[in-house]
Amino acid sequence: MAATAWERRHDPFVPPTPQDDGPYDDVVVGAGVIGLAAASELARLGRRVVVLEAQEAVGLGTSGRSTGKLSLLQGTRLSEIERVHGTDGTRRYVDDCRAALVRVQELLDEWDVMTQQGLAATWALDESQLSSARSEHVAATRAGLDTRWQNEVPGGLPGLGAVVLDGQHQVDPLEYTIAWAREALAQGVQIHVGQRVDDVRAAVGGVRVRSVAGLEVDAREAIVATGLPALDRSAAFAALVPQRSYAVAFETGSPFEPMALTAGTPSFSVRGVAATPQQAERVVVGGQGHPVGRQHPAGRHVEALRSWAHEHLDVGAEVAVWSAQDYMPPDQLPVAGRVPGGLPVHAVTGFAKWGLVAGVSAAQRLAAAIVADEDVPRVPPLRWARPRSLASIGEHNASVGAHLVSGWAGAASRSDDEPGEGQGVVTRGLPPVATSTIGARQCAVSAVCTHLGGIVRWNDVEQSWDCPLHGSRFAADGTVLEGPATKDLTPVDEGETR
Repeated sequence: MAATAWERRHDPFVPPTPQDDGPYDDVVVGAGVIGLAAASELARLGRRVVVLEAQEAVGLGTSGRSTGKLSLLQGTRLSEIERVHGTDGTRRYVDDCRAALVRVQELLDEWDVMTQQGLAATWALDESQLSSARSEHVAATRAGLDTRWQNEVPGGLPGLGAVVLDGQHQVDPLEYTIAWAREALAQGVQIHVGQRVDDVRAAVGGVRVRSVAGLEVDAREAIVATGLPALDRSAAFAALVPQRSYAVAFETGSPFEPMALTAGTPSFSVRGVAATPQQAERVVVGGQGHPVGRQHPAGRHVEALRSWAHEHLDVGAEVAVWSAQDYMPPDQLPVAGRVPGGLPVHAVTGFAKWGLVAGVSAAQRLAAAIVADEDVPRVPPLRWARPRSLASIGEHNASVGAHLVSGWAGAASRSDDEPGEGQGVVTRGLPPVATSTIGARQCAVSAVCTHLGGIVRWNDVEQSWDCPLHGSRFAADGTVLEGPATKDLTPVDEGETR
């Protein structure tokens, strides 16, 4: 995956090799902010906890690839939640996020993480976004936030007005994720990196979780915190919409202070990054989100960010380009609870790009409920049975079905092509083959996603194969990057006849 601006500021954080081989009370799958927050809370409450992370270092997934905003004003989230759950539901969401930020501030102070405090803004870029921005102001006020409306957009951004909230924070998200890892280690949590989990089954007293590399861990309970549950026994993957978004970091001649997000499409997110003794002032421009694998070429989204930044901001040299993935729930609220079946397996997901705050709240509440042996919600939650949620789920799955059919039909009718440098093509044949060329290396792998058989598509920004069904992603050589797939794409010999 393309290196982020944050990765260029830090050495990889690899936890010490665990010396304890269990058994454990809890195993957490995923060492992002959400998994580490759950693990820290479990350990704080007296449990023996182990975390298994697929990447070779902490913070290389969604948490460390975000824009690092720790805000209670979250684009148009509050008005979207209010439309489904009313004012009371929105207020509960805000209260949960506010409580999480208290814990987050303690963490930032404890591990000396630098923060930037300022105002957050949701702004109307044009007339089509004005109503949404004003609705967010109304919903935020009803939920107990001291927002205000102003006709002038902060930071000199182009637009027709903005709802703003003072006193919000932003961080380097990789440093923030590493702080959660340090906190977990300090609480006695064991962290294994390079351990992609592919199986969970019953064991004496609980579950046995196994990784592709062969590590087996026994525990009483398991929590899956991998974005889309990699060990999905709940069909949550059929309801959550995986969305890819992009970011470009630039050097800038002057500080950019607000953390700002547009109130609709086209989507633009802007934040400044304070100068350090090693680095000049920077600005990160993000957005252009879309369902994974469904809009090509992906590079056109990056070009849109570049063009907009050069037109409206004081930007200089480009520092980094990257993308990240998150999951949109059908009823706007996060999901945390126990998955179906007889095993004590839980999942936490669906934060609609705001997991650095909302995910901490959900993870810690789930951890506390597990320790107290309280009843927890089921996954999928019963609230998804409401008409509005069912309609959203139905629309998503109709789109999935259409992409499944069109992917196979397109592969069957496509002529054989050789990919150019940095490109990938799906060639004709049954089954179809995905071929890419990066530098002097050409890779040929099966184009059939190992999750549910979708035909993968090339992501020219990350030089990866992305599945348009449920968001599984694979490196050029077929290695799984993120789920729900747990198995790599099958290599194809160059001389193999199809």
